[in-house]
Amino acid sequence: MEQDRFIYAAGYYPLMHEKQDWEKDLKLMKQSGIQLIRTAELFNTWDRIEPEKGKFNFQFLDDFFDLCVKYELKILLGTGTASPPYWIHKEYPDANIVNNHGEQYPNNVSYTWACIDHKGYLEESERYINALIGRYKDHPALYAYQIHNEIGFPFMPLKNGDIDIYCYCQNTQNKFRSWLKDKYKSLDQLNYAYRWGATNTCHTTWEEIEPPKTKPTSWSSVTRWLDWRLFSMQNYVDFVSWQDKLIKKMDSKHPTTTNIFFLKSQDPLGVLTALDQFEMAKVVDYIGYDLYPGSGNKLESTPEFSSMFLDMARSTSKPLGKDYWLLETESGPINGWVMGPSRNVKGFDLIRNVFEAVGHDAKLTLYQGWREWDFQPLHWGAIVDLDGNPTERTKAAEKIGSILKENGKEIFQAKNCVGEIGILISKENSIVLNGMGQEKYLMDAMRGAYRVFWEKGYTVDFVTPEHLQNGYANKYKVIYMPLMAVIDEELSKNLDSYVKQGGMLIGTPRCGMLGKYGWYNHQIPCFNLSKVFGVKVEDTYAATNPNVTFNHKNYCGCWHKEVISIEPHNTEVIARFDDDTPAVTLNSYGKGYGLFFATHPDGAYLEKQSYLLWDVVDSVLLKQGIEPKLSLDYANRSCKEIDGHYLEGEKCGYVIITNYVSEKHPNFFINGKKNVRVALKMNKDYSKAVNIVNGDVYQLIRENETLKWNITIDKNEVLLLKII
Repeated sequence: MEQDRFIYAAGYYPLMHEKQDWEKDLKLMKQSGIQLIRTAELFNTWDRIEPEKGKFNFQFLDDFFDLCVKYELKILLGTGTASPPYWIHKEYPDANIVNNHGEQYPNNVSYTWACIDHKGYLEESERYINALIGRYKDHPALYAYQIHNEIGFPFMPLKNGDIDIYCYCQNTQNKFRSWLKDKYKSLDQLNYAYRWGATNTCHTTWEEIEPPKTKPTSWSSVTRWLDWRLFSMQNYVDFVSWQDKLIKKMDSKHPTTTNIFFLKSQDPLGVLTALDQFEMAKVVDYIGYDLYPGSGNKLESTPEFSSMFLDMARSTSKPLGKDYWLLETESGPINGWVMGPSRNVKGFDLIRNVFEAVGHDAKLTLYQGWREWDFQPLHWGAIVDLDGNPTERTKAAEKIGSILKENGKEIFQAKNCVGEIGILISKENSIVLNGMGQEKYLMDAMRGAYRVFWEKGYTVDFVTPEHLQNGYANKYKVIYMPLMAVIDEELSKNLDSYVKQGGMLIGTPRCGMLGKYGWYNHQIPCFNLSKVFGVKVEDTYAATNPNVTFNHKNYCGCWHKEVISIEPHNTEVIARFDDDTPAVTLNSYGKGYGLFFATHPDGAYLEKQSYLLWDVVDSVLLKQGIEPKLSLDYANRSCKEIDGHYLEGEKCGYVIITNYVSEKHPNFFINGKKNVRVALKMNKDYSKAVNIVNGDVYQLIRENETLKWNITIDKNEVLLLKII
């Protein structure tokens, strides 16, 4: 089933509401432009459909499917495996996942409590999925299937705010040992890799190998931790792939998706929850993501969060030639029990969140949910109130729906251009730094780098070692490596090739300090990268904020100061520390360049408001003609209050402009308005920009290869401009 227009969706769970209200709710959804309803993925799912083994209750779902046909609404149907019925626990008492302290995850707490390696759970899941698919595969309301829900181990804090490490049951341990056999082939090879540690265990049988029950924050094996998390990530990918194949065997007409919740505060890079979104995107038709920008004060404390999240989401699907879906976004006041909510989400928030996703190339957005649930007194918000009556948010949802109804096909066909900047991330680097207790530094480095490029207007994608290996990363003019401590020899060679072919590589301290097995590499930067950057690190000082002088101005560094020697001698020193040693260097290598920082400019931007990275980017990248495709200029700027995105279609383009004005910057708008100067680098012969909401027309002025025009944006407004 091919998608041909942008899909506007909401979550709805019929058993959670009175049956006489279903039609009222569906009618209002239809009037608001909703096209798709997600159900049975978490609520109204397996635990309600089969509360006793073999005794199915499909009648309520049959009735709901039929009612959706009446209102021409489609259904995204969950496979329900995240919430198995309680009888699974009774029949298979060892089915619950087990933490590193030997404790079973308790029932009646959260979803994903059953182990995906338990034979009984898998057999019952297959039986249930077959029954579900067999019943609804030919129903006219069915649109697609959602596999599981928020795939991965539970992220719910259980002790002192920390989440437990899973799963240590015998089924998973046995599977881990099989994975190790496939990887190492022999115990000699495994013992060689695992020899790091204060206790140098030499395994004599595969059966005695245990997964590590503690992180390598001190004297513990980095290699064991790395293997354990790599296995866990692949295990969840295989589990989703298994469900996808089960579905496709019975129904090849309807697509599949699964949803991922990453950049979560307890586990931002998915190390403990075992998420590899790049691999997960390969085994479903549409990878899905859940985004809640209003929770945790993100809009105030991390204004780049939504944009970074959506850029990371797009980066998993685009290299595969696929689209991604935003399968959950907040629809009302969000988070907190009696003392909540975290944010009183309003209609403008909905408009901003939906069109921010559109601007980042999402092809579906879904409110979670349409109507709030009496049984869950945790603020989760909804488009209508608890009685199903319209709210201020309903009007905003209807406004969005009308825009998407009119322009949904053209918006679907339009795509983001390839980003000017690629930020290199790897699961190995994330796992090792998480295990060492240093994940916060990686996140701050990543956020700091992203925020500089985001605020300057660059389009940013995230790339992986695989993208360098298969050549996809060669599309990017610049690749930035934030705290890239783990680099093996193969990745080093691929980075070398990228620069030789004309790319610019930006490196920061500890660049390739670790390699295969998580062991030391013998030089920094490692392997070929010393030639790429033309430098060698001779010494390192930690926990320091060194002063750097660049272009007659002083800047603050962060975390490290590396003492580097220049190799070869023609490497240009463009900034220096106070002791006159090199702080930033630029090396011409092949057809490209290696730009190296001997302190962390990304962390410094985030923590010290130091503009070293900002100004070096201006000096070096602009000289090479590397500049943003779309840039917005406006007065009284403190962060990036106005965010713009460009989508290129076959016959037209779209410029989508949102705003994120912080309460800390209340005087940004003058009389509720802000003048913005827009510049779009574009060779196509476009002459005007039309506001698709109110019909306002802006004439474009061409200056060389750039189209320019002025706009006025109102406070709490999104501008949707069609460029023709």
